[in-house]
Amino acid sequence: MQNTRIVGIAIIVLAVLFFVIGFYYVSSAENALLAGHTVEDSGTCSHDLGAVCPFAELNKLAVPKYIGLFADLLLFALGVFLFVQKKSAEKLMTHAKVEVKSLEGEEAQVAALLVEAQGMMFQNELVEKTQLSKVKVTRILDKLEGKGLVERRRRGMTNVIILK
Repeated sequence: MQNTRIVGIAIIVLAVLFFVIGFYYVSSAENALLAGHTVEDSGTCSHDLGAVCPFAELNKLAVPKYIGLFADLLLFALGVFLFVQKKSAEKLMTHAKVEVKSLEGEEAQVAALLVEAQGMMFQNELVEKTQLSKVKVTRILDKLEGKGLVERRRRGMTNVIILK
């Protein structure tokens, strides 16, 4: 989860930087176009003969300006999305904690150890930490697997128990 948050923050900073640079560029371009140009009280513009009307040039600037602003807003929204997004592992742990509360006895003890171990533990570690026999732990895991709370995967001479 930490990686997506860092990427999200980086994208947000990049979007703000692009906005500042774009705003400065558009502002200076508009000021350069309007330099030496006056608008009379009647609304007519006066500029040197043969010079291009700056308002016509400003209209040409409008489309790229708004496209850039829209792209910058999308970039900013992506950064915010990545920053606040919960990783699937975090969602899994939240779900598992809720499910553990509904269990009782030794099943709850085993499930709590799995939650404490971030959702994954070797079966022989469970035997050691619970002080229960291998057979008893296997039966508890059978029940939890039947309820759809855990999954066993074979790893060498032991199993890895994974919260679902």
